[in-house]
Amino acid sequence: MEAQQSNNQGDILKSMVNDFERTMIASALARTGGNQSQAAKLLGTTKRILTYKVRKYAIDPDEFRLKE
Repeated sequence: MEAQQSNNQGDILKSMVNDFERTMIASALARTGGNQSQAAKLLGTTKRILTYKVRKYAIDPDEFRLKE
């Protein structure tokens, strides 16, 4: 019973971290007009890691590009 409760808390934490990370990535992309290199710098990570996470969270950087 205690192990199951601990596992559920772990799942909740993982979900919360994923939601926060997705929000931060989307925010950085919005601030940079969808530029992944600049967004990676804002987040203190590499473009390669950001690209991986953009795919992981199914974020479309084109949604953040400035429309002319």
